Amino acid sequence: MDEYIKKLLEQVRFQKAHKAIQDEIKAHIEEQIEANIADGMDRETAEKQAVRDMGDPVEAGISLDAVHRPQMAWGIVLAAVIVGMIGSLIHMFIMQDAVTRGKEVFVSNGRGFILFTVLGIIAMMLVYLLDYTVIARYSKIVAIPLFLALFFAGDELDIIGVAGHEAIYSTSLMLLLIPLYGGIIYSYRGGRFGALLKSLLWIIISGYLVFWYHHKIIGVVFVVSMLAQLTIAIMKGWIKVPKILVIAVIWSAFTLFPVAWLWFMYTFGMLAQYQIHRLRFILNTNSEAYYLGHMIRGMFESVGLFGSNSSEIIGVIPNPDNHYVLTYIVTTWGIVAGLAVISVVCGLIVYGFIVSSRSKNQLGLVMGSGCMMALAVNTAFNICEGFAILPFFSSFLPFISSGGSNLIVSYVFLGMIMSIYKYKNIYPEHIEIKKKQINFKIQI
Repeated sequence: MDEYIKKLLEQVRFQKAHKAIQDEIKAHIEEQIEANIADGMDRETAEKQAVRDMGDPVEAGISLDAVHRPQMAWGIVLAAVIVGMIGSLIHMFIMQDAVTRGKEVFVSNGRGFILFTVLGIIAMMLVYLLDYTVIARYSKIVAIPLFLALFFAGDELDIIGVAGHEAIYSTSLMLLLIPLYGGIIYSYRGGRFGALLKSLLWIIISGYLVFWYHHKIIGVVFVVSMLAQLTIAIMKGWIKVPKILVIAVIWSAFTLFPVAWLWFMYTFGMLAQYQIHRLRFILNTNSEAYYLGHMIRGMFESVGLFGSNSSEIIGVIPNPDNHYVLTYIVTTWGIVAGLAVISVVCGLIVYGFIVSSRSKNQLGLVMGSGCMMALAVNTAFNICEGFAILPFFSSFLPFISSGGSNLIVSYVFLGMIMSIYKYKNIYPEHIEIKKKQINFKIQI
């Protein structure tokens, strides 16, 4: 049997596929051996017959070589180029409109859209060239500097009404912690409640720092995406705990505790003035955010399927090339155009989920699902914001909104999906990602 497998593997050129093929072929042979023994053969005869039934090892190896090799996700590449072209055309029209009206200052964030789209696609291809299991192997080493940056960056986001809102776009780069988190919880695989506690601490601390000191929506995206990854990990048995009970408790706690905590802090006067200002800004129905929502809904009343609103958007709606890009599209070109853009973005995200779900390797499934969940949650917020369903939350529409880091992160996540697709027929269900050469341990 060993000689047969060795000769078969000599035909398979991609070395990383050898372990998965060896395990699969050996399992088939062992299964056939047991069947032969059940038919009355002795062990040695049963093994020889089982190997003989497998066929010529050279031919079998050549066939497996054709299947077990890196795959290129040309569909994602094409979709990324198409959505980049759509976004670029939208921003070219916005800039032309702004220049014509003499209000280009209101869309200054869109000037570098094409440049950052190109940089984003380059970043996507670079991530594709990386092996996502290597990223997972060094996840803690890479995550800790990002984590410390969250802590030492402090409070950089100052909200002074809608018109004076300045978003710190670099905060969105912290979303790169999400795929790294998949590698972190994979390193806890086989643990029990201690591993669960460590996994939760990553969510609690990083989510709190982002939400409270940096960016509300990205904080929510953080928590929801990481919880989704942890949920999949628990369901797959990475962490040995009662599955349904623990998942229900975790989601309930993360839903109810922040509300109860904010109520307690606000009631007993334990919040700083700037924190109270932020809460009132979000909750006060007399704030500029709610006034803006009423104004947007009024604009939509005269919008037709292909656009009939002659209202001047630029200079009236803040960030028409970023947070309110959907508002601009719908009020300028009509409902059909808005739905078309939403369909393209959502279709790309759904495709990413599908690619992740079809991965044999559970690590790829969790890392890819986390990336797509981050884009999906942000897209949902931006759609609600653009249609004035929610107040001004400073979200972005992936691949369409301006903002350099927003675009780059969106394309990096696509690159992660491409890397997962690349090895979809190569890696087995589980792989070893621990770096044995490293002699020190990073705790939590």
